[in-house]
Amino acid sequence: MTHLPVYQHRQEILDALGKNQVIIVESPTGSGKTTQIPLILHEAGYTSERVVGVTQPRRIATLSVSEFITRQLDAEPGYVGYKMRFSDTTDRSTRIKVMTDGILLMELKADPLLSAYSVMLVDEAHERSLNIDFVLGLLKHVLEQRPDFKVIVSSATINTKIFSDYFDQAPIISIDARIHPVDIVYRPLKNQQDRNEIFETIVAVVGKRMQESSGDMLVFLPGEFDIKTCMQHLQQAPFSKKLLVMPLFGRLSKEEQELVFIPTPAGKTKIVVATNIAETSVTIDKITTVIDSGIAKTNYYNQKNFTSSLISLPVSRSSCEQRAGRAGRTAPGVCVRLYQKGDFTTRQQFGLEEILRTDLSEVVLRMSELDIYDYEHFPFITRPKASAIASAEQTLKFIGAIDSERRLTTIGEHMVRFPLLPRHARVIVEAMLRYPSVLEEVIIAVAFLSSKTPFILPPGLEDEARKAHQSFNSEEGDFVSYLTIYRHIRSLPSNEAREAYCKKKYLDYPSMAEIHHVTEQLSQIVSEMGFPISSGGTMKDYMCCLASGLLQFVCIKANRNMYKSLTTDQIFIHPGSAWFKDLPQFLLAGEIVQTSRMYARTVSPLKKEWLDIISGDLRQRLMGMRGPDAKTEKKERIERREERTPKQDGEFFTLYARDYKLINVPKGNRKVVVIPLADLPFLASAHAGAARRVKNIPAAVEFQGHFIHFGDKLFSILELNGKLAPEKGILENPPAGTFTADQPRLLIDNLEWILAFSRIKKKTHQLGFVQLDTHSTGTYRFSSTRNCFEALDSSLYALGQLVDEIDGKTYPQELRLAKKMFEKLLRSFDS
Repeated sequence: MTHLPVYQHRQEILDALGKNQVIIVESPTGSGKTTQIPLILHEAGYTSERVVGVTQPRRIATLSVSEFITRQLDAEPGYVGYKMRFSDTTDRSTRIKVMTDGILLMELKADPLLSAYSVMLVDEAHERSLNIDFVLGLLKHVLEQRPDFKVIVSSATINTKIFSDYFDQAPIISIDARIHPVDIVYRPLKNQQDRNEIFETIVAVVGKRMQESSGDMLVFLPGEFDIKTCMQHLQQAPFSKKLLVMPLFGRLSKEEQELVFIPTPAGKTKIVVATNIAETSVTIDKITTVIDSGIAKTNYYNQKNFTSSLISLPVSRSSCEQRAGRAGRTAPGVCVRLYQKGDFTTRQQFGLEEILRTDLSEVVLRMSELDIYDYEHFPFITRPKASAIASAEQTLKFIGAIDSERRLTTIGEHMVRFPLLPRHARVIVEAMLRYPSVLEEVIIAVAFLSSKTPFILPPGLEDEARKAHQSFNSEEGDFVSYLTIYRHIRSLPSNEAREAYCKKKYLDYPSMAEIHHVTEQLSQIVSEMGFPISSGGTMKDYMCCLASGLLQFVCIKANRNMYKSLTTDQIFIHPGSAWFKDLPQFLLAGEIVQTSRMYARTVSPLKKEWLDIISGDLRQRLMGMRGPDAKTEKKERIERREERTPKQDGEFFTLYARDYKLINVPKGNRKVVVIPLADLPFLASAHAGAARRVKNIPAAVEFQGHFIHFGDKLFSILELNGKLAPEKGILENPPAGTFTADQPRLLIDNLEWILAFSRIKKKTHQLGFVQLDTHSTGTYRFSSTRNCFEALDSSLYALGQLVDEIDGKTYPQELRLAKKMFEKLLRSFDS
């Protein structure tokens, strides 16, 4: 592999490293930075007395890089090793150590000056993950204390000057890899939110490119569900026999991911359908066509209510360019962008760094572990918001991990032994100290919470998969279902039997194997701390222990279908939960995430009398948060209607370089910005990619002279993008009548009107949304509500019940259509 571009610059790299403590090596993906730099350092003698460290942001890359370097050096076992969470192949003979960023953070506690290392290669630094930024700050301190220590920052050609400036103008070594020209073709979709149009367009582009070019193709989509659905469309295409279609996303096992590197058989075209993992972390040869959706899933953390949201957002211009560059590595290529050129030019140059959009509690906990208490002045390459640090500190104090002086408590000292999110570590510590009889059960639950979900819904088989998953439902909720699944699978006699069972029950076998591995490793850590692993305690102990550690996720029912927690209002049980239809007064959630609304996932009911055991004043605090009674709620609705009577004036408000008219609301002296429905996609895209967001002002959507969600906050208005159905027009009234599941035909015929616009009585300037309701009598009716998200939630609830009640033998077509509508709404629910 010494022909790779990076190795050709061997002497330049060594000369620069000899004269400087820090160097930056920038070159395109696939030029050999990750594999050749360790080889160059080894040959130059940097491994003779100390270790060369290589950090990787992803577990899968840690393993594959280690194996590649081992083969390259033809080294003895152990000479090149890897270490990541719960896996370690290193020993005393190891001289090249590949590790995840998080492992290096843990090693810095035991050895603050990294005395075992001669050089640390920080790979994929352009990704700017939270751990990478924290590692760079800690390495800066090591460099000040150890003049003999060297750091190499390896990056794709993305904003490398920021690293040079951070390390006092460290030299940048730019290595050009031979890149062929790539033609950019814009093929914008008519409706960016229409998934079928996306997949049909991809199939059409693939067919056209197969006639024009002999190379392989790479398709970028935001997530696993989209990838699998796209693969299904490609496999049903007329030319499918000529295709070799392969997925590439983070949940795949190492063996599954490596299938994309297998040479394409003669007479076939390989189509790799991938997430942004294929932007810079993976190099696939012979790609000559890239089809770019321009979208990726991005995680955002709300520091005010301690919840996370995973949102599909437009990627930055630099990411678009990285994607296009995949098509020109081995021959001239083409990148087909499924968005407008104007959309590309208005995007941010670089993506928002993770440190500005994620929970900092784990980093702040590690800082206290390393005796760094001045959080605000830690030398991060990008300084986080003071409010984000304050939120992290508040979280850690809330769960008892740090004291008022920011020092670790006894609980915190136990927590830092676990490579887990603080709240998950806190649950295990709670079991160790207060609930030892359920320690084994708690460890299993935490292994599920900290691993990728094993529940899979293959496209086209969603109904069968949900039925299989429902067989695990328990009256005690999802946390008990976890135990049932885990123990049954472990009771099976062989790995083959376990894999077959997972396939039958639509469980991801690699994920279940990972959960088992995590369970074993967590148990080992607990045992090494001197705590015996016991099991068999009561349900009360199990749930009280989980709730004590996950106190922020204990919820009380506030009204018909909405919950509140100590930190968050307006929480809804996700439709995928067994408890979506049967709502308990109190519940514990494993996580609270935001998509179109705030949803509780992994839920189990809590008994009222348990609350005092969980925390002394918990019941009192929760009971004080219950929603208003019916009379108060009705009064507030009347007042809201009165104050939403608009009066237009001549003022305008600028949003992302476009002017929008303002409407004056006499009552309350408020002004509301009016957004034409056609502008909603543009504003949602501009808002998602903005480095600095606009003020969250009152707003409304205008459609054919009517208003939608009048007076709601702008950020909530933008969440409507992709959920509205203007093509259905405006209904004067929702479909009339009362329907039943035993005669479903007329009801099924009217399902198409769900989420259609409808007039709200006596307020003809405002539009509401058609929703399907179900009643305790077993009947169904259509009605209107002014809130799109409420209509979505209510309709999903009713459709879920309808699907259960329709007799599939008598009405197979009606059942199929009801399921189809449920799936369609569920996708909108999670978008």
